[in-house]
Amino acid sequence: MAGTFWNTINFLYRMRMTKMLAAAWLCRTSMGFVSRELSGKQSTVWASRLITQQPSSSSLPTSTVITDTTSSTRLFSVPKNGIDNEADAVNLGISRLETLQTMLSSHGAPGSIGCSLPDGDLEPVYFSIPSISSNKKSEDNDDETPELIATMSGSNSKNDDEYNNLHPHLYPLAKSKSTGNFICALRRAYADDAPELHENASNALWPIVEAKLDGPGIRLLALHSEYLMRRIVCECDSSGSRKELIDLYNKDLGKDIIKDEGLDRPYEEGSVERLGYGVDKFVLLRVGPFPDIYRNLALGHAKREDESSSLIAAEVANSKISGFASTFLFYSTLLNSFPNRSEETRDAARICLRMPLPSIGLTAQEFREVAVLGQIANESDSDEEIFAKLQIQYQKIRDHDNQDDPRGGNADMTPEQKAIDEANYLIDTTALTGSDWSNVRPKLAKIYKSVGQDDMARFVYPTN
Repeated sequence: MAGTFWNTINFLYRMRMTKMLAAAWLCRTSMGFVSRELSGKQSTVWASRLITQQPSSSSLPTSTVITDTTSSTRLFSVPKNGIDNEADAVNLGISRLETLQTMLSSHGAPGSIGCSLPDGDLEPVYFSIPSISSNKKSEDNDDETPELIATMSGSNSKNDDEYNNLHPHLYPLAKSKSTGNFICALRRAYADDAPELHENASNALWPIVEAKLDGPGIRLLALHSEYLMRRIVCECDSSGSRKELIDLYNKDLGKDIIKDEGLDRPYEEGSVERLGYGVDKFVLLRVGPFPDIYRNLALGHAKREDESSSLIAAEVANSKISGFASTFLFYSTLLNSFPNRSEETRDAARICLRMPLPSIGLTAQEFREVAVLGQIANESDSDEEIFAKLQIQYQKIRDHDNQDDPRGGNADMTPEQKAIDEANYLIDTTALTGSDWSNVRPKLAKIYKSVGQDDMARFVYPTN
């Protein structure tokens, strides 16, 4: 049995780069920011083979800040009648929004770079915004039930204006007082193929990411809010802290609100300890995939000089977290740490340029790594030179793919597919040329509006 398993591993290992190229192409053309499958069965043969009997724990402070999040009107992507209940939040693609924000404020965001501090460092993003309904006179525009949420570009408020400089597909949830970084939900233009967890969800649930103003990209934290919240309670349980967050998390579960049975089941305290693998491995087996945990698992195997298990862990992350270039960047970095892997290192890095470029990472450093590992630029190059060379290589790949397409480029695409391709191109080139997201918003809105995606147009540019 063991021999059969490792024979399969060796075969898959040889086919790795071919599959990655195919997967990257599918993700590129479908604007695939979200994994196409939920790991509702919670564990896989791959993951279980990687688990070792080494319990771990996290240490969290015991104090808690609970933030009231019920009194204000939210900024963007609000339904025409406002966001007054949890069903509206779910329709936005964010399950149990207020519970999520409260847990983030108290615990911090696992896997983040600048949003991990607890005890209120993360402040929920809320706004009180007047209505701008065209059917009302201007003197009546002090209601708190906006029809179109238009402050991102049209408000006199300095606080509102700053959100222009976030990636246009982001919905800010919380902001760190210490770093200025944001926890956001990531919305796609077309998400019919993405996972849904809520019985009333009209859109797919959105990934949760970390972002910063004027940043070229984002850092994936979780495929959706339910995964992130359940990870938080696992960490609370493991450390014996913040029991009130576990109670808050369990409050609405077991009521058939969430379609995934594994996630709709209330969390039982002591579960991490009973399994005996430590909190991170418990989360991978019983909750879902998280990129930072897979990174740590792969690096742990590499430290023990187990090259095969290390690479398998990274490959599992690539397969379970589709549509994000960051997992392939880590894979390239990992390959580069082993001998005789230069070509695979290069190919894995270049796959990142076939995927949504903002998904490479949060800062310019990740883009630099793609360029150097992909043998596109040199370590000694300035950031300006790095981004210029990435843009040239990106355009070469795009032109080459269009020339090789037997259909003649995008000639056979539907108007919607052409709009996706045009929007992708605009977002990608903006990430490589200064990240002026405020300037790109009206252009994106025009693209989405041209194919009837009026709601998406309002989302990226509410004064449209």
